[in-house]
Amino acid sequence: MSALPSRRALTLGAALIGAAALLTPLGIASLRHASEERVDAPAAAAPAPPGAATALADGGDGPLDGDAGAPAPADGAAALLDGGWDAGGAPFELPAWSASSRAATYGGLSADGCDREMKRRGIPHAPARGAPLVDRPIRITGPLRGVTFRGDGVAKPRSASPFDIADCRLVLALDDLAAFLATRGIVEVVHFSMHRPGPAGAVAPTKAPAKPPAGKKTPKAAGKGAKPGERAAKKPAAAPGRPNQHALGLAIDVAAFVKADGTRLDVKADWLGAIGAPPCGPGSEPKAPSPHALELREILCSISTSGLFNVVLTPNANEAHADHFHFDIKRDARYFLLE
Repeated sequence: MSALPSRRALTLGAALIGAAALLTPLGIASLRHASEERVDAPAAAAPAPPGAATALADGGDGPLDGDAGAPAPADGAAALLDGGWDAGGAPFELPAWSASSRAATYGGLSADGCDREMKRRGIPHAPARGAPLVDRPIRITGPLRGVTFRGDGVAKPRSASPFDIADCRLVLALDDLAAFLATRGIVEVVHFSMHRPGPAGAVAPTKAPAKPPAGKKTPKAAGKGAKPGERAAKKPAAAPGRPNQHALGLAIDVAAFVKADGTRLDVKADWLGAIGAPPCGPGSEPKAPSPHALELREILCSISTSGLFNVVLTPNANEAHADHFHFDIKRDARYFLLE
């Protein structure tokens, strides 16, 4: 047999070499295209860390028992930074009420659950006396996230003033607030009061009185419906005064924010608003757009959009608030209010 390859073998070999030469650039192009697809495809977004309210609401009392991960205030600060007064030109919107909002979450905590959460966060505090309508009265005994809350005219960190008492639920909200303020370089919050004594005869809110047992008649009033000789029912006593949120230790009146460089953002001097005007959004611009006025509005509107407090009142509300912001939590509220 001849050692030379047959014509058929040579033809087959040429075909195979040609095919390989054709497939090689196709393979390279295919690999390059696959690589470009991997580069151009958007990476999956990392899950956002849960906010303070989400962590508390989703787990019930779980996180309060100390099995939660990182402390919530840092996440709370991030949430407060979203949707503020100058959020990329986005229109301002008051948050819709939700059971998972931080105001609702904190307001719904039991006293023991609130205590556990304060301990978990390491909030410096001590029990307080002299506030009978406050469910869990405490005093803040040190800075929260590097921010000091100081009563107006009170320099001592362990003030004995009744105005420095707060319900522990408000303190959790202030801890979140402090985390946000710290990102703005604020180191001190000057307030007029947190707790204020309630009106004479005021009592803490309780559950609605039970209905009379079935079949039991209520006494008839004297007069047209009373029978001769029937004893008239006693006139009901006047209802006790309803305490406001300050009497319950669930409100704070903020007079100023002080920055690390000594700059003071003073509500009375720097707000420059008008009664009846919206505090945030269109028509909320200060009378004189000074840097302090603009920064104060940005802070206030970011706080409002966070859902941290049920009620936010500014000097635009009325004369009574001309020199402070009022923030409060209402334990039975299902709304947010900004004025």
